[in-house]
Amino acid sequence: MVFHVIGMWLLILSIPLWIYRWVAYSRLDDRERAIFKRLLKHRYENALAFGFRIFGFLVAVAVAVIVLVVGLRFLKYGSIQIGAYRDVMRNRLYSGVEPVDQALNTFHYDQLLPIAILTTCALLSVAFTLVATALRDIFVVHRLNKKVGGMRDRQESAG
Repeated sequence: MVFHVIGMWLLILSIPLWIYRWVAYSRLDDRERAIFKRLLKHRYENALAFGFRIFGFLVAVAVAVIVLVVGLRFLKYGSIQIGAYRDVMRNRLYSGVEPVDQALNTFHYDQLLPIAILTTCALLSVAFTLVATALRDIFVVHRLNKKVGGMRDRQESAG
């Protein structure tokens, strides 16, 4: 439940960050855009690769936790039972919009626990990748503006 809320807040946070990133990028001239693209291509990791790496990390952590919980259940009860996500989690995230809540029930809460955990990992990795990529690009644009501004000042004072 907590991870769903974190994922949703990160998705909501990514919207204004991407808008600001687009505005900052649109203020660059053609030469600065070429430098920006070259910096991202050669110096920083591809956003898709970063997202897959985050997803792999989250899945590995989730598998470790599931193995621990199932192992403890087997030691205590002598059986392994993996049910639906709704059987494990009683609290649910509701939007108040009936079609959205029905879709959440169908695609998430009624799924088997491992599949629900994978969809949660996917939501978190996409949301975190969107936020991290936007922040990285914003910081790169600001650093680029500083360096180009410093170079322009030196050229003006020298010329």
